[in-house]
Amino acid sequence: MLLTLADAGSSSIRLNGPNNLTHFMAATRHFIYRQSLDLSTFEFQETKGEPFQDENITVHPVYLAPEPIVSPETLNAATNGPDVITFSRKRKNENPHDHLICKRAFLRRMFPVDQGCHPLSDHTGTPIADVTIPAGEGERATVVTMEDVKDSNDVVVPRTEIGRLGSARLPRTEPDHIVLSYICRGPNVPGKFNPVAAQKLGVKPGKDFGILAGGQTVTTADGIVVYPHMCMGEPRPGAIIVIIDCPSPAYINALVTSPEFVPFHDKTNGNHVRCIVHIIGDGVLQDPRYVEWMNKFGHQTRHFIISRRHNPMGISYLAAGRLQHKLNVLDPEVFPLPYFTNDPEEDLRTIKDLPKGAVMATPLTNYIIEPAPKLDNSESLRPFLREEVSGLAETADLISCIKKDIERRYDSSSVVPQEKDVTIVPLGTGAAIPGKYRNVSSTFLMLSSGNVLLDAGEGTLGQLFRHFGPDMMKEALQNLRMVFVSHLHADHHLGVVRILKYWDEVRDSRNPQPLIIVAPARYQIWLEEYADCEEFGFKHLLFLDSEDVRWNASGTHGGDEDVEKTTTINTLKKTLHLKDIHTVGVHHCPWAYALVLDTETVGKVVFSGDCRPSEDLVIAGRGASVVIHEATLEDDKVEEALEKRHCTTGEAIQVAKSMEAQNLLLTHFSQRYPKIPILPNDVDDDLTQVKVGIAYDLMRAKLSSFWRLPLLVPGLRALFPQDDNDGVIRP
Repeated sequence: MLLTLADAGSSSIRLNGPNNLTHFMAATRHFIYRQSLDLSTFEFQETKGEPFQDENITVHPVYLAPEPIVSPETLNAATNGPDVITFSRKRKNENPHDHLICKRAFLRRMFPVDQGCHPLSDHTGTPIADVTIPAGEGERATVVTMEDVKDSNDVVVPRTEIGRLGSARLPRTEPDHIVLSYICRGPNVPGKFNPVAAQKLGVKPGKDFGILAGGQTVTTADGIVVYPHMCMGEPRPGAIIVIIDCPSPAYINALVTSPEFVPFHDKTNGNHVRCIVHIIGDGVLQDPRYVEWMNKFGHQTRHFIISRRHNPMGISYLAAGRLQHKLNVLDPEVFPLPYFTNDPEEDLRTIKDLPKGAVMATPLTNYIIEPAPKLDNSESLRPFLREEVSGLAETADLISCIKKDIERRYDSSSVVPQEKDVTIVPLGTGAAIPGKYRNVSSTFLMLSSGNVLLDAGEGTLGQLFRHFGPDMMKEALQNLRMVFVSHLHADHHLGVVRILKYWDEVRDSRNPQPLIIVAPARYQIWLEEYADCEEFGFKHLLFLDSEDVRWNASGTHGGDEDVEKTTTINTLKKTLHLKDIHTVGVHHCPWAYALVLDTETVGKVVFSGDCRPSEDLVIAGRGASVVIHEATLEDDKVEEALEKRHCTTGEAIQVAKSMEAQNLLLTHFSQRYPKIPILPNDVDDDLTQVKVGIAYDLMRAKLSSFWRLPLLVPGLRALFPQDDNDGVIRP
């Protein structure tokens, strides 16, 4: 979201939040950078829990700690301020405040506001503060201390050393189990204007009444200065809303005993809460203590419940849901229906003594706070209904012909056993940002020996849920053996941590199987530093630098580190039944790689990541069974493809042909092609060379039935004609 806001023109953003917020933001320095944005952080611990306040709102943080972590005395202190929040991994004489200074030095390089402070900046030097820069081979480390910063504002280091900031490590911290809830109060509401009082003071009705009501002074004809308060009623305190974060029943005691909420329990003081948003985990609403606490706010308070068990797993993106259902009509095997439910796992009505004002939160519901509270459901998202999918009648005959052609070509004797097949599940087939129909990059491979995740942009875990449903998703991630991150652009890996966290929750700890991350070296630094903020199973992972398995690279230099690398590589080969594994350096950005998996059962599986056409990849992937290749732009956008270091559809097809690949799945389409990319006219004509398929989110393409995909192209063109660009303007 920060990158989107910056690209939309925001010039200054301040993030306010809990402990470790600054650490988290600084840890993203390997892939987050906007030269035009001034971004700052504020952690409530810095002012001992003082509220944030501006002209629109006052936000008061409430600290909630889980019961097993702290004593009642410490818990009491926590709800009154953040004094108990400390960096437990700090060394002797280290100060959390100094750590914040250091981490904010990194932030200034990530968001330099045209000051040239980032390694990617064209400037030759930049001020540096509070950072230890590790030495390269044959160099001495450069250390700029906090004392240097205090004494000087113009310390400058060479650009070569700034370039190594990414490998400099942040001061350590640890996951903080304390969560924040928020009490929010709007601005005071001015009292009503009293026209009688104004007239008595000599103010004439008309324009001057409006000036006074707007809070400005007026001078009468007699020269008397009339101030607004002289003819206005008493202002009313702003409306109060509360945001509750209660992840588990372990936090309930801290919540119900917090003194911060006591003033709002008095139903006689007029200080009532308009609405409370409850973001709660499993078991919270079933706890009588929580429901009793909700009832203390009185019947005037509206409660919105956000809970996995009490909100249906409905389809929120209705247009995408309709597209998936159209595709399902074309070929149910290739395009299975997404998983969804319109009924919750548990009805709110089954919760005993729940306040009458409690409702299930629904996307796009409006709750009007001022001038009078009002629930507005007119724009609320309606449940998705299959029978409402339209636009199929005009293509019914063509779809029927395509289905008959598939049935005619189907040969039951050629069915491949599952153990000799591979299933490709594209989870995100769009480029750069999430679109209306295509999420950002991710592809899930299902081999008989285990599953492989190829990139994982934001929202990938949700896509897995939509494709597999809750039970099959659990099984799919229990069998996850490898995650490959092709490069460090955010749209290719921001979803990995959520995947890893869920994997850590469902993995079989009694019979642990390795999960190996293959990625650029700096990605390991990101994961290590993020693990200081949140536990997601980092200690159970094996990491392999993409350079360690680079195709056509020079050999190793020996030593313990190389022994460890070799062990990890052999573990990966054994786990996934691979003859070999190679990354291929490609032309896109620093540390960008393609992947070649040479399997024992299905031959080579090739994944391009983002890149220009690569001769090295052609050679390394020669004779591939299937190539998953980016095809960001149409063929007449070659200049743009060169500039942005991507491929056109025609270039991707030519790569597969030069590679003598059997099958090609095109993916990573620019969001300017929302439903179907612009393809060469002959893409579905020649089935004797490479078979070409178009990737859609949540489809399922088996290698053994890949022959179906070219046959579907005419149907896709009919369902989504090129003049139907869904409102997207193509430059």
